[in-house]
Amino acid sequence: MWPVRVGLSTALKGILLPALCVACDGVLSGDDRGLCGPCRSRLVPMSGPCCPRCGTPSDSDEEPCLGCAASPPPQHATVLWGSYEGVLRRAVLALKHSRHDELARPLGGRLAARLVIAPWCDEITAVTAVPSHELRRFRRGTSAAALLAAEVAKGTGAEPIAALRRHGFGRQAGRTRRQRTQLPRGSFSARMNLAGHTVLIVDDVCTTGTTLRRAAETLIEAGAEAVTCAAMAHAPDPRRI
Repeated sequence: MWPVRVGLSTALKGILLPALCVACDGVLSGDDRGLCGPCRSRLVPMSGPCCPRCGTPSDSDEEPCLGCAASPPPQHATVLWGSYEGVLRRAVLALKHSRHDELARPLGGRLAARLVIAPWCDEITAVTAVPSHELRRFRRGTSAAALLAAEVAKGTGAEPIAALRRHGFGRQAGRTRRQRTQLPRGSFSARMNLAGHTVLIVDDVCTTGTTLRRAAETLIEAGAEAVTCAAMAHAPDPRRI
């Protein structure tokens, strides 16, 4: 194990300064971790009908949206928990970039609770995360998608697995929506044979859905009987708001 060296100033900050809410900077009290009580109450799921295939807001919960009708995604269902704005956006960013791993439980628990009421949830046999590149993950020390996937696996009772490997150093973050849709095939490969499995792929944020498509294609090519997807937050296309 690598030695951990904590400077005196850092140690004193941890003792003397109160923990703050990542969303409102208010002082946390009691058993609160990461988010204060009022901000947790502002974590609100998306409402209204959503496309059953890609999970985006649509006219019907039963019929695929126009985009999925024209170009069906490889996954047979997708759940997007909430809109990437307000408290949810700040919480996801804190989990992704500020090492607030404690937020995985309240966020992942909410996503799992939404998934268990889906009619196809009982068919899931394994849960995996959309991976970041191994060097990027080594530098961060953790992956928000993996932390969420672990909580979802607990909540659904499915087996957590690391089924995907990422290739290339390109990141979707910071790209335009058009650039995101050009994520090449071959961006992922499977770590194992998935014959007999119905796999749920978990990600932190879904913008265009291309990453989930590519990941789902990879798992199906690796033998998965079916693939479903879930993301904690959906970043809507501003042109459609």
